[in-house]
Amino acid sequence: MTDTVLTALRHTDRVAAALAQRILSGAWSEDDKLPADTALCAEFDVSRTVIREALRLLSGKGLIIAVPRRGTHVAKRQNWALWDKDVLNWLANIDLDNNKYDFSADALDMRLALEPTLAALAAARADDADNHALQDALRQLQHHTDAPTHAAFLGCFYAAAHNGFAIAALPLAAYALSHRQTTPPLDAYRRLTAAIAQKDGSLARQAALQAILSD
Repeated sequence: MTDTVLTALRHTDRVAAALAQRILSGAWSEDDKLPADTALCAEFDVSRTVIREALRLLSGKGLIIAVPRRGTHVAKRQNWALWDKDVLNWLANIDLDNNKYDFSADALDMRLALEPTLAALAAARADDADNHALQDALRQLQHHTDAPTHAAFLGCFYAAAHNGFAIAALPLAAYALSHRQTTPPLDAYRRLTAAIAQKDGSLARQAALQAILSD
């Protein structure tokens, strides 16, 4: 890949992120018409090709829609691909004080719906390798309580459930952690890790629920 192509890709990612954050924060409302390509080219100091690629990226994630003879508009919220990793990353970089939508509460709801069930699955399905990985991740979290280490622990927990959709949901959990200011619920995670190792699904469910509610 040439330097020119790499530069164009970086510009595309930069423009797409900036436009997506205007949509996801509510700065641009549903059905609002986006500025013309020429205006966006001038604002971001990029070529029309970069703008079109950025818009194509946003369209693929359900954030915008091209309407014949009316231009490009912000899509309805129900069309937004909120499970998409890029969309969640864009959301994580929006200041909550400037966000019209409270997606953090929605993410918490989904964790409450998912993680107790995943805990029971992990208790039934985790093997020795899963248990060792979970214990190692817990030790790391006891020494480093930052969001990436917290997300790594959840990654081991989700993986222990041996469910493909669980792994796909992990970016949602990482987003939910991105705006949390509290330290990880280590006591609940210790109980969760022990319950999974002991194959006690009921205790694992309880520990997972307690972890979310105390996080």
